[in-house]
Parts: sequence; C-alpha cells; structure tokens
Amino acid sequence: MKNKIKILAIGLIMGVFFLNSCTKGWEELNTDPNNPTTVPATNLLAQAIQYYGRTFTGSFFNMSNISTYAGHLGKIQYLDESRYFERESSINRAWRDLYRMGIDLKNAKKFADEEGNPNLKAAALTFQSYILAIGTDTWRNMPFTEGLSGDENLTNPKYDKQEDIYPALLDSLKKAGDIFKAGHLGNIGDGDLIFGGDKVKWQKFANSLRLRLANRIKAVAPSIANTHINEILGSPADYPIMTSNDDNAFINWTGSDPYIEPWAKDAETRDDHAMGNYLIDYMKSTNDPRLPVYAEPAATDGQFRGVVPGVSDANLGDINQYSRIGQRFRNNPTGFTPLMRYSELLFIVAEINNDATKYEEAIKASLEENGITDTTAQDAYVASVPFSMDNLYKQKWVALFKEGHEAWAETRRTDVPQMNAAPAARFPGHNRPPFRFAYPTSEANLNSANYTPNAANVVDRFWGEKMWWDTRSGVN
Repeated sequence: MKNKIKILAIGLIMGVFFLNSCTKGWEELNTDPNNPTTVPATNLLAQAIQYYGRTFTGSFFNMSNISTYAGHLGKIQYLDESRYFERESSINRAWRDLYRMGIDLKNAKKFADEEGNPNLKAAALTFQSYILAIGTDTWRNMPFTEGLSGDENLTNPKYDKQEDIYPALLDSLKKAGDIFKAGHLGNIGDGDLIFGGDKVKWQKFANSLRLRLANRIKAVAPSIANTHINEILGSPADYPIMTSNDDNAFINWTGSDPYIEPWAKDAETRDDHAMGNYLIDYMKSTNDPRLPVYAEPAATDGQFRGVVPGVSDANLGDINQYSRIGQRFRNNPTGFTPLMRYSELLFIVAEINNDATKYEEAIKASLEENGITDTTAQDAYVASVPFSMDNLYKQKWVALFKEGHEAWAETRRTDVPQMNAAPAARFPGHNRPPFRFAYPTSEANLNSANYTPNAANVVDRFWGEKMWWDTRSGVN
C-alpha cells in the first residue's frame, strides 16, 4: 500500500546548493545545513522525495515547459514558457534544486551507513540516481562527479559528459539492486514517502529504473546497455522488476498544506494550462477510453480539444474552447505524482524483446491504472492499435501522462509523435521542440571556466548538441 506524505517532526534539513547559494530549512527548524550530524537518514530521504514532488513536478518546471515540450500540455494564459521565453529565475531554481536534493541524498547515504542500514542506503541511492538522470536528460553535460560537493566547499565543479554520466548511473542502480538482493533486515523508515517502507518495491523500482536507462542508450552504447538488460531480465529472482500496478512508484499527497498535490495546488489559483493538441488528437484518433479520464470536455461545446503548445496570440482564440486537465490528474489535493509506472516497464520489455504480448499487457496496465477495468473494453482497444514499434512508442507516450520529463525524453529519443517547435517560439527556425533546457545564468556567472566550453555546444539556449542517446537526424 502506497504511503502518504507525513509531516515529519524532527530533523529534516535542506541540502546545500553547491554554488555559494544559501538554503533554508523548513520554517520550524533551526539546523545548521553545513553540519548535519544528528539527522536521521530516513528524514533526509523524505525531504528529497517531497521536495522533488513540489518543485520538479509542479507548475514551473513541469506543467509550463517540460510537459509542453512533450506535447501533453499547452499554456492558454501567460504563454511565455511554452514559447521558450523561460524565466531566468525558474531555470536557476531548477538547477539549484537538483543539487540541493542530490546533497540531501548523499547525506542520507552517509548517515544510513553510520546507522548500519543498507536498505535505507539503497533507497537513497536509487532516488539519487533517479533525480540525477532527470538532470542529465535536462541539461546533458553537467557537474556530476564533483557536482554534489558544495557542502565540502567545492564551488567550481567540473562538468562531466552525458556519455560518462549514464554508465555511472547504471552502475549506481546495479549497486542499489545488489544491496537489496543481499536481503538485509534494516527498515527504510517513515521517510519512505513512495512505498511506505516496502523494501521489495524499492528493489523492483531500482531494477526497473535501471532498465529504463539501459533501454534509452541501447542504440548508442549497445554493449553497456545489454550488459544491464541481460542481467536484469536473465535473473528475475536476483533482480525483480515491477509486476503490477501495485508496484507503481507514486508519491501520494496528504492534501494538507503544504503537502497538496502540486497540480492541484496550482489549480487553486491558476487556469493557465490546457491539454496539448498532440495528445488529444492522437487519443481521439484511436477512440482511447482514457480520454475522458485525462481531459475535461471544452466548456464551449463539450468536445475534447487541445491547444497547440506555444500557439501565437492571433491563433489562440477563446480559451474556453480547450479541454482542461482531467480530475484524476489535476483537481485532487490528495492526488499522486508518478515517478515510474508498471505500464512503462512493460513497454520497455516489449521494445527490448520485440514482444507483442508485453505490448498488449502494457496498454492494459495503463487502462487499468486509469479505471478502465472492463476486459472487453480493454481487448477492443488493444485490437484497434495492433503491435508495431510506432504504435508502441505512441502508446508509451500516452501512458506517461503527468510524467512530462519522461515523455519529453521519449519523444526526443524516438521522434514519436513527430512534433513541431512552438509556432510563436522565441527562437525561430527550429523544426522540433527543445533538445534541452537552458543552462542557468548562475553557472555563467559563478562557474564560467567549466560552463563556457559546454555552453559553446548550445544553439539558441534550447537546441544545438542533442542528447547522447538522441539519434534523430534532420532535426534542429
């Protein structure tokens, strides 16, 4: 049973931002963040999980930009972000927050070692690998080997290439999987806001996440990827993976301020987002039974209609003609933040093995997750989208709704569905949504010697050098 976020009464601290920035703990605390000598490791895990949920999946980093890059959402008011007029404060904040969480988790691993709790260390290592993968898939090259050393007064960390970061992340996830495999008795504790202390589900998450990353690089590093893929799929007893929707890695929120689900929190005061036309149009074309779960009918005529991400003012029209986000995903204060789903794991296995049966199981798992439990309806929908790699990529993209970052990564890897840059883009002349997020100005100002050679490969802040695993041609 999934755990709901608790207000922890003791010891929570914020990590230290590595570029001479100050960080604040929760307002009721008075803890020196440079000397966290008495903080329980499980509390630091909780801090990182809830902070990730509130920052990286909320309105600024996810809804207003990343999910629009993925074609899932579009903005209908204050459209700047979906047109790549990003606020410098938002870019700087996302970079800062990534390392803040990374340092929290570094300390969680350290304290778990001191507490003699390998399982807690493995959970912290798994979640740290998760957020650092988000980081490199956002910015490509980034401080990695030295990136979490701000609490050691290293203020000018070197950048590592994504080609080196991915193998290191895979090795970290293998290490976590091996720790779980050993069968230690330590409890993960109340700080586990994802699985409620269930060590087996953490073990499945670590191994499933390793498959995600290995699958992503298999076209550019087949030897590395296949080593990890073969170990996991060839040794299910040692490296179990998700086996049902009960294993979904979700943060479930309490609904009490400040622990309100981030999209629902945004909906309390804002109406800036609508469904993206790419997603709505595809779901309509396949008569997808998830459509009324994902989206609300337009107020003007009761039809499902998406907005073009980054549309021009001249073509926006009446905002009431666009479908808003469905109740399950937006208007529930006790809702969920998805990190990885069982359906995604099945799509990954189906792609690796060219397996039509796993593809069909993946679609059914997504339908079930969204309340479509009638087997006749499931079978009819599956029959309407027969197995092909193109359909697999599209169905996986649909199933990733509310995981904007992962959906964006998949569209960059596969070019499915094929999308255009925003019509009213800040930088004209590009034929795809951004390849990357902009580097922060804080790096240019405070770490220029390391930043400059990496920034030289960037064009118009959001394009230029593609991700290592992005093998598309003819895109710019």
